[in-house]
Amino acid sequence: MTAIFGRWVRRFAPLFTALALAGSPLAGHPARAQAPGEPAPAGGEAKAEGRPLDGYLATGVLMLLALFIVGKSARR
Repeated sequence: MTAIFGRWVRRFAPLFTALALAGSPLAGHPARAQAPGEPAPAGGEAKAEGRPLDGYLATGVLMLLALFIVGKSARR
């Protein structure tokens, strides 16, 4: 059973991948930076919102966690 499934996958996987990549632009929708009809900010300045320091700290913690995991797995 596994040999039959393996041959089937090996034969049709490139075809399925090509069809998925070729059809992906048809299935998606365009991404817009702004909603249609939304006015641009006055004076060319964007209003700063949120707390960016929290995002930087969270990114640093995730980076250190990733380095720790890679370091522990590559020890031996």
